[in-house]
Amino acid sequence: MVGLQITCTPPHPPPSPDEKAASTRLEVIMKQRSGPFAVGSICWAAAIAEAAVIVASHMPNSVLSRNILSTLVVKGAAEKIKISPLFILGTFLTGLGGFIRYSCYRELGRLFTFEMSIRKDHRLITSGPYSIVRHPGYTGAVLTVIGIICWHACSGSWARECGVFSTKTGKGAAGLYLTLASMITTGLMARMSKEDEALRKTFGQDWIEWATKVPYKLIPGIL
Repeated sequence: MVGLQITCTPPHPPPSPDEKAASTRLEVIMKQRSGPFAVGSICWAAAIAEAAVIVASHMPNSVLSRNILSTLVVKGAAEKIKISPLFILGTFLTGLGGFIRYSCYRELGRLFTFEMSIRKDHRLITSGPYSIVRHPGYTGAVLTVIGIICWHACSGSWARECGVFSTKTGKGAAGLYLTLASMITTGLMARMSKEDEALRKTFGQDWIEWATKVPYKLIPGIL
């Protein structure tokens, strides 16, 4: 969950209006910051509920535990919650995504904003994760989104084993997460070309040389 929190939390305040660059139609989601906040809130709520059910299942005689289990276990059994290979993969991807995002925050400093921008005294950063791919921050975000899906949708998760997906609340939360995550991810993918173009116009030959050395946007050797 630390990786998710890093991914969803803006490291710096929004840029000033004159620093913002024209971007895509889905930019409104990133501008409002409501999308990442909602995604993070849904995932934190699910993680806390899962942890509460696991703890309560080990202390079933407690009044509080019985209340938790009766509320959060719709059908199935809390004892079915277990670690699965897909859960391990999801945890790894979420942690890796958060680590990549944090590395980008550190490398770019104040230049990293959730909004597309060319800051005053902007510099072209080509070191750290930016020496591997041109948009590593987006790589981290996509890995985190996939990791969270693997975690909560896998066999052995609270959502799967305790009937959460059979409830209106569970279906609504899952649907909202998938919708927002898809829109944000799609917006980020569409934004990459816009960012490249803005940086090329600003830095000219320096950007061309960097793009020649670092030809891939997201995944080395693939994309």
